[in-house]
Amino acid sequence: MGSADSANIDGRRIAALDGVRGILAVVVLAGHVCKPFGITFLLIPSHVAVCLFFVMSGYVLTRAWDGRLAPFLLRRFLRLWPVYAVCLVAAFVIAGQHPVWTQFFWYPYIDPRDPSTINPQTWSLVLEAWAMPFMPLIVWAGTSTVSRSAIAMLLILCAGVFYAPIIVLAFFIAGAYFSRKMLRNDWLESAIPQWLGKVSYSLYLSHFLVLIIFVKLLGPWGGVLCLPVVFGVAWCIWFALERPSIWLSRRVGAVPARNAKSDPRQSAVPLIDR
Repeated sequence: MGSADSANIDGRRIAALDGVRGILAVVVLAGHVCKPFGITFLLIPSHVAVCLFFVMSGYVLTRAWDGRLAPFLLRRFLRLWPVYAVCLVAAFVIAGQHPVWTQFFWYPYIDPRDPSTINPQTWSLVLEAWAMPFMPLIVWAGTSTVSRSAIAMLLILCAGVFYAPIIVLAFFIAGAYFSRKMLRNDWLESAIPQWLGKVSYSLYLSHFLVLIIFVKLLGPWGGVLCLPVVFGVAWCIWFALERPSIWLSRRVGAVPARNAKSDPRQSAVPLIDR
């Protein structure tokens, strides 16, 4: 899951998207809580939730795209890397393994089905990070006609036969295509979904680490009993680490944007999400 602030091109947040992200993060959490009991059917909705995270990132990032790739990549790094790196360090410590330093820079691609994976959630961040340099292509393909978007996604799906991870670009293009639409929903904009959306990125990357500790200590029910801890850890990470990273990434984006012209996509908007 990538994380992209749910901002409209005029700088206002699309609050319903935050709510959606929060609910999707809980779906992923539920799949991992149930797995130690042998209940695996919830893993399918979990995989769907991650795909929707990619679509939402394409949606939000396209609305905030101003055509400047280098500042965009820097903002994404500042937004995504701190929480990713800290959770990866924690995963290596919990596993008692020496860190694989290349993984801190999203290399190599991590198969979430590999039981030796330190933190299964990192695979989606690897894909999102490597998709970001293709943002001009994503915007070009997704903000034009239906036929251009469909052809681009079809070509990517065909290429996925030879290299499956590239399929992630199709989800980003789908999000870019729907970026012309608005989303409003009173329930998604209410307090609980909004709080879940706020901590969703931290929750997504940290929950498995908390669960694995409690399941080892207490068995399958440990994953249920530790849910307050899961949400507490997510909030602490958001408060201490993610919130400053959001602030810094927005400052990086806002400085050059002050000189923008009349193009509404050149306005200083919060760009970064989960």
